[in-house]
Amino acid sequence: MKLKKSSIVGVSVTPEIGLEVAQVDFASQTVLKYGIRQLEYDSNRREIADLDLFKEALQDLFFELQIPKGTEVVLNLPSVVFKTVDYPAAMDETQIGNAIEEELADHFIFKSVEPVVSATRLPNSTIQFHKIAYTAAQKQMLIEIAMGIKDLGYKLYAVDTSVNSVLNALMYKQRVEVTNDTSWVLMIIDNMCCRIMTMSGRNYVDTYEERISIGEVLGDAENYGTVVSAVSPILKNLPSKYLCVVSKTNVISAEVLASKLTYSAPIIHQEANCFSKEAFLEVGPEVDEKFANILSLDIIGASINRDFEQYSNAHFNLFNKSLGDIYTMEQPPEITLNGKTCVLSNAFLIRCFIIFALPVLALCIFVWVYYTGQINTAQNTYKELEAKAEKINQFLKDNENISSELFDEGDEIRMGLEHNKKIYSYYTIVGTEIPKKLWLTHLNLSDKTTIEGQADNLESVYAFFRSIKDYDPNSAIKLQKLGLASKTELPAISAEGDDAEFDTDSILTTLNADFYEFVISDQALQNTQNNGNNKKEVLGNNALPALEPIN
Repeated sequence: MKLKKSSIVGVSVTPEIGLEVAQVDFASQTVLKYGIRQLEYDSNRREIADLDLFKEALQDLFFELQIPKGTEVVLNLPSVVFKTVDYPAAMDETQIGNAIEEELADHFIFKSVEPVVSATRLPNSTIQFHKIAYTAAQKQMLIEIAMGIKDLGYKLYAVDTSVNSVLNALMYKQRVEVTNDTSWVLMIIDNMCCRIMTMSGRNYVDTYEERISIGEVLGDAENYGTVVSAVSPILKNLPSKYLCVVSKTNVISAEVLASKLTYSAPIIHQEANCFSKEAFLEVGPEVDEKFANILSLDIIGASINRDFEQYSNAHFNLFNKSLGDIYTMEQPPEITLNGKTCVLSNAFLIRCFIIFALPVLALCIFVWVYYTGQINTAQNTYKELEAKAEKINQFLKDNENISSELFDEGDEIRMGLEHNKKIYSYYTIVGTEIPKKLWLTHLNLSDKTTIEGQADNLESVYAFFRSIKDYDPNSAIKLQKLGLASKTELPAISAEGDDAEFDTDSILTTLNADFYEFVISDQALQNTQNNGNNKKEVLGNNALPALEPIN
């Protein structure tokens, strides 16, 4: 089974076992993954003996169990200090923190090292007093552990203390009765000390700690006698509904110790050592059966930490702001988007930059392409205008010696009239010499002259032609065409460059006769070069015999 990054993986430093890594399905109370490695723990200094070996062992376990990068980790450490204290209700959080630091300054561990503290206000506080439970560990050691987990590619979610992890595991499996503020006592024995906690339901009330000296080199009688002697004076003053004995050391059996203790209420026991005869939780198919009785309560408490928060009244997390600036500077900040926490790591920021930069880059490319086209068009227009300006400048340069004084308006008019004399003459004839009952249908006066028209008698045609010829006897103009046209073939009257047409039926009706059509031109008509059939086609069915051009 491959875990999701959203899963929580428990990691526990358990002196009697070593380094444990586990993942628990909270709903089914089943251990899905589990692995252990040997790890030396310094009981006198109450810290991991070699942090480099811790990191190597943890990396091996993550690889062996196929824990994906980015998975959140809850770390459990052996309790160095665990206490409950009543502080006056008038004290604020800062004052309580200062009071705890003053108390820790007298502890033999923290005389030489700086502590990191996690404190919580318990629900059984009163109006007069704050009931505070707190735990502490070595700050520098915790920073190095946190940085090591980060370097491996995982995210440290919380650091809990062994006492609280054991209590959470017992409540999770319902091995203790915590309903209705039941008064009971929890006693935890390990190789270093005996801890006794008076409880009210799920709440810590008071804590007691007795250091003991036990070991495998001593006999059972001496080991059990040492524990009984240490705890009996305390227990006789702590009446309750029941006593729960938990042994985490392989030297003391919880069942045997319970039989040797004298207490005013029933005693229940829970083995968390080699004396365990049954598995605390069921194990999944990926977990070797030989590990079923080895799992510590510490690793179970760490594995269920996040899911069990709603059932616990004491939430400890040594992984907090009190670690100081050393870790804070190394940790990337976090933001919450739509209920999801995102770590502002370099990789995350690079991805965000790419996501936001791509649209902006695309827009910039589009604008660049668009305006590049506009610039090119403007440049081409500019070049065209520049070329025109160059031509004008060249013209001005070529004519810079010409003076306006040399220009004579009269000479220019005379030159124009002389050059266009023939055209002006023809316009004069057209305007003044058109006989009655003759009209023009086409007029082209330029270098080549063509005049087309119609008349109802031949005399008018000849008179019009003679008038034109008289103006310029030497011209090449001739009567190129003259023939009789039918009524049905009367063409529309038009002028040069004018496409307007109109019906001439009224004209034909007024004449009540066929009419003649003619062409006067100084250029040969192609139709006159064709055979007789073509001439007939040009002149119409009622045409007169073809005429030779009249000079």
